[in-house]
Amino acid sequence: MLNSRRLITLGLFTAVLSSLILLTHVSADDSTMTDAQIVRIKASCINVKNSLGQLRVNDALLRVNRGQVYESMTSKLMTPFNSRVDSNNLNSKDLVSITNNYNTAFATFSTDYQAYAEQLSTALDINCQNEPVGFYDAVANARTKRSQVHADVLVLHQYIDDYATTFGTFVSDNQQTIGVGK
Repeated sequence: MLNSRRLITLGLFTAVLSSLILLTHVSADDSTMTDAQIVRIKASCINVKNSLGQLRVNDALLRVNRGQVYESMTSKLMTPFNSRVDSNNLNSKDLVSITNNYNTAFATFSTDYQAYAEQLSTALDINCQNEPVGFYDAVANARTKRSQVHADVLVLHQYIDDYATTFGTFVSDNQQTIGVGK
């Protein structure tokens, strides 16, 4: 099911990108758009908006699912384990440090996703028939914000990997104390 969601999202993202490739890159700080470029934007406007609308729906679902998983990582795994380690007077400073960094990264992810979702909504609210340059710029801005969300996800996964590695080190360093392997 997760793979099918990823395929759908990838397909929609590819459709949006291919539609946008048809729109030659022109932004507000570049030279004036040609009439041909404006015509291409207007001609693909409805298809692009439909693809972006579907992307917004799929991204929202993925955000909820991922957000729940990321929240569970800290609330059901990291924090309770760190508390247990601390209550047993064992050294948990590395685990706590990673958890704190993870929580900060999770907050950043949430904020950046919200900014992306708002920008995508802004782009979808623009009448691309009447404002093709504004529409194109809004979509390009949403794409940039979506890339930042992706970077945030990579950071979260790195902290998860770091926590797993540190957990493994903690277990091997404390095998006698915690009774592992007996």
